[in-house]
Amino acid sequence: MTFLYLYIAPILYMYITLFTLYFIILAFMSTRPSKKIRDKYTPKDSNICVVVYATGKVNTLDNLIKQLKNQNYPKQNYTIYAILDKCTDVSDVTLQTETNVNVISVDNMEPIGKSQAYSIIAEKLYEVPNLDAYLFLDAKNYVDIDFLANVNYYLTKSDVFNPMINYLPQENKLTIWQNMKSMYSRYCDKFIKLSRTKLGLTNIIDTNAFVIKKDILNKIADFNFRDIFSEVNYTLKLAKEGVKVDFIDDLKVYTSIDNFEFRIPSLTKRIALLWNNFFKVNGILPKEFLLSLAVPNWLTSFIGYVVLLNATIIPIFNVIDSSFVFITSLILILAFCVSLMAPKFYPNEFLYLALYPAYSIWRMIYNFPPIRGIRNIIKQTTRKHVIETMTTEVIVTDGTREFRCQMEMISDDGLAKVTFINNGKKYTTKNNHLRMIDAVRELTTKLKDYGLTLKVCQCCKYFQPVVDGSTNMVKGCCNCQFQGRTPGDIIPTLIWNTCPNYEEQNIIPLF
Repeated sequence: MTFLYLYIAPILYMYITLFTLYFIILAFMSTRPSKKIRDKYTPKDSNICVVVYATGKVNTLDNLIKQLKNQNYPKQNYTIYAILDKCTDVSDVTLQTETNVNVISVDNMEPIGKSQAYSIIAEKLYEVPNLDAYLFLDAKNYVDIDFLANVNYYLTKSDVFNPMINYLPQENKLTIWQNMKSMYSRYCDKFIKLSRTKLGLTNIIDTNAFVIKKDILNKIADFNFRDIFSEVNYTLKLAKEGVKVDFIDDLKVYTSIDNFEFRIPSLTKRIALLWNNFFKVNGILPKEFLLSLAVPNWLTSFIGYVVLLNATIIPIFNVIDSSFVFITSLILILAFCVSLMAPKFYPNEFLYLALYPAYSIWRMIYNFPPIRGIRNIIKQTTRKHVIETMTTEVIVTDGTREFRCQMEMISDDGLAKVTFINNGKKYTTKNNHLRMIDAVRELTTKLKDYGLTLKVCQCCKYFQPVVDGSTNMVKGCCNCQFQGRTPGDIIPTLIWNTCPNYEEQNIIPLF
């Protein structure tokens, strides 16, 4: 206890005081009105590559592509790339009929992820001479008709920037939890991010929507967006090159409140990054960015002031003047009140923001490791385990002979696996898949390692999958123009069927 009050308290007071000073500067900058730009005229229309990333179940991709194609921006000055990373409910056939949309459909065993998807485009277009910038968007977003025109204008002001993400209301009224998250996100955007941009400081890049000039991207080279903390590392790479990430509140992107993400890395990870890199980097921009990572959250600040006030109350350990602590805390409260003017909340929205600390505490308790472990145990013991199986006869060939085998399709709580049975010997696919079509593909890949081909409709060049909204996607139709077939008729089939007209499809893998 003596060590705490004599040594830790002064360090804690210095830490809290520096944070208070930083917060005051941000509050002062938030009071400075932003310039309202009426005419976003630029002498040059930049050539922009728009990269849309979609993975899993994405039902907003078609709408976003339509909005991008209808921009009031010269068609010859932008190109759209849609990366479909194992999408389960979007048909790339529709997209490929559009001449100005380039579709890259990735159908590996597992999703390749946003980092590798973006790297594919960066490498593909590395030597394109007239390309000026990249615009990266998640498929869950929506944009206005003048979005690219605004991007073109802000490219004259910034090398890398994030638009402001607005959360669209749902058909029904938002829940109290959604309102609290939405208000807190708006507060961080309109106060912290915007104030840092006004000060000429960098913000953490948001990979849900960002713009970067091509020469900057070529200099940084690689992407590594595994999680939110990896975005912090990428921002540090940019800062080392003297490049800051601006936040443009006048540039809007819209998304559903259901897609809200807390883009705030944990304080412990941020301080660890500061500790490991502060003396290794040169320049004001990266050093300031690292220091900003140590800014405490509201709970840390509250606990810090409680400890300091406790230290001033005990006379024997009174190493800090209580008046300084009270003055610092009052100034911080005043600066916070000033910061509330930046987002321009309505009265009821202030209430939601005031309730956010309660939500934050509840989330910490809910995700506390012991409680999370107990919750997972209860979930596993109370959940009904649903397993469905179906066995069918299949043919396997080595090119000269054919072997009759069995294929057992397994749905385990909605996740698909396949068991291959030959003369009593069984092989089960190692991965769980969302679709049965992917589980069969894993099996065919394994058989090819032994020089064997599975003769089922899914592997036939005449097979065309039918997207019917189901998760398994086992339906399709046969396009074989056999003798006597009526022109224009549709012959339905399933992925495990086969017929004498089977011909192996010629697959050229992306990787």
